[in-house]
Amino acid sequence: MNKTIIININSIVFHIEEDAYETLRSYMIEIKRHFGKSEDSREILEDIENRIAEMFSERIQTGRKEVINREDVDQVIAQMGRVSDFETEFSEEPRVEEPASAQAAFSSEPRPEEPALGGEAQAEEQKVDSEPSFTEYLTSKKLMRDPDDKIIGGVCSGLGHYFNIEAKWVRIIFVLFFLFGGSGVLLYFVLMAVMPKAITRADRLAMRGEQPNLQNFKKSFDEEMKGVRENFSGAGEHFNRGARSVGDSLGRIFSVIGKVLAVLLLIFAGLNVVGIFIFFVFNALNLMGYQNPIFFPPLEIMDSTSGFFALLAGTLAVGIPFLALFFIMLRVVFKSNPMNNYASMSLWAAWVGSIVMILYFVIVTNQDFIEESTISVEKPLEKKDTYILSMNDVRVIKTSDEEFSKKNLNLGKYGLIGNHLRDDIGIRFEPLDSLKAPYLQYNYQAKGNSYGDASARASKIKYQVVQNGENILFDSHFALQEKQLIRDQRVQMVVYLPVGTTVMLNRDLDYKVRDIWAYDCRVNDEAKYAEFTMTKDGLKCVAKLKEEKEKALEDAKEDAEKRAKEAKEHAEDLEKEAKELEKEKKKENSEAAAGDGESSTADSRA
Repeated sequence: MNKTIIININSIVFHIEEDAYETLRSYMIEIKRHFGKSEDSREILEDIENRIAEMFSERIQTGRKEVINREDVDQVIAQMGRVSDFETEFSEEPRVEEPASAQAAFSSEPRPEEPALGGEAQAEEQKVDSEPSFTEYLTSKKLMRDPDDKIIGGVCSGLGHYFNIEAKWVRIIFVLFFLFGGSGVLLYFVLMAVMPKAITRADRLAMRGEQPNLQNFKKSFDEEMKGVRENFSGAGEHFNRGARSVGDSLGRIFSVIGKVLAVLLLIFAGLNVVGIFIFFVFNALNLMGYQNPIFFPPLEIMDSTSGFFALLAGTLAVGIPFLALFFIMLRVVFKSNPMNNYASMSLWAAWVGSIVMILYFVIVTNQDFIEESTISVEKPLEKKDTYILSMNDVRVIKTSDEEFSKKNLNLGKYGLIGNHLRDDIGIRFEPLDSLKAPYLQYNYQAKGNSYGDASARASKIKYQVVQNGENILFDSHFALQEKQLIRDQRVQMVVYLPVGTTVMLNRDLDYKVRDIWAYDCRVNDEAKYAEFTMTKDGLKCVAKLKEEKEKALEDAKEDAEKRAKEAKEHAEDLEKEAKELEKEKKKENSEAAAGDGESSTADSRA
């Protein structure tokens, strides 16, 4: 049984064996003695403790291993290194260290199983450890964002550390992606969300592929104190520093290219901000009733109040990123002061709020399209052998000269309110038995958040078809009464006609007729009507039926000619066979006669 002690490292509680605690305590005293000489030692000591806590946490396995032992402490110390490792780093004489004696300085129990290393062997080991291969150097790095070298989020500097290239080239690549592919901004924010931020000193060392040990902690701390690492707060200053540091023509060329790209981005972002503002103003005027050509179609399915707030949210969601890009490029080009913190936080809050508003309107409006209702109404037609179908454009006011002179105009059954007129109309044709009467079926369709709401909207659709003898006029538009919201209202007309009925279809109904292609049925491009006939299989083009009939007659004629030719060839073959049989028979008869003559001669001789 071993005695355990509870310790607290970096606000994390660990259970540690007593001998392991004494070794760890001696190690921490050694570290504090060395780094305690500096006034800013607290930061590096906290980083070292954070790293030790992380390494201990990696060794804890709930349910299997919950106590830190002496072996764990020794492994952590071996990975972190000792103060003596870099205190004598620049000494001329190689240092000979006996691990057993060193162990005795930090622990009451000797470790005889650990072999002693001479100075030459230790120097060789340090050399191997300090010079890893290129592959090990890359694979040991962690992809993290660098908060000390950032313009927005430190993504580019983090990628530069990972691939061992300067951050300015990565930034130029992202700018090129944005200009020529349009994906630079999206890719940047995706990486910004995926890549963790290098917060601690250990994270920053891992980001550079350096081992988080005492030596590297010390090196990083000394560099910070000397001011070697700078905080990149201005993108324009970054390009100038890059040009000065490179000091050759290639660096100057890329610096100029970067500034030119910054100017182009500044112009691009400014034009987009102005364009988005103009788009907002004109759409807002449309919602207020002042008609103009610039109108965003999704706004027509919303009422004016909701449409205005949805338009405002969409404008902010798209415009704020371009506005932020404009200010960033303004700093790059003119080296202006950064935006006030309150202003930047206000823009960020407005952008997040606009996204929430857009999601709200999308969800709420989508609820008004979940149910669909259809109201069917049948209207009889006067029976005719031929029907001429045409379209009546309800937007054209038809009046007499007398009514026009008296200003007694019939402004139409729809009031000529353009927002109320819709043209989503479809016409289909179905066959009936030749003895049944023809009729029309009106199908009024609409959607809503409930079946009753959808039915109420469908009942307020007004559409008319007028028959005048053989002529049937279909209105070009249907009207929505009482300023109904657009909820996918449609009118589907079904014309039921007896088999054998002729239909003359005017070309102005071509885009409303379903299931048939009237254009192919016209004799020529100038023909006004396409002639169809109703069959058991639906409407069939008369011209095509004639072509099919003529083709069938030609096929029958060709088939008859082919059969006659085959019969003639067969008769000739039979006649030829009969002649051959007759010829063979004659030959047999002549042979038989010759045989009889020879036998009679022999008899006479006898």
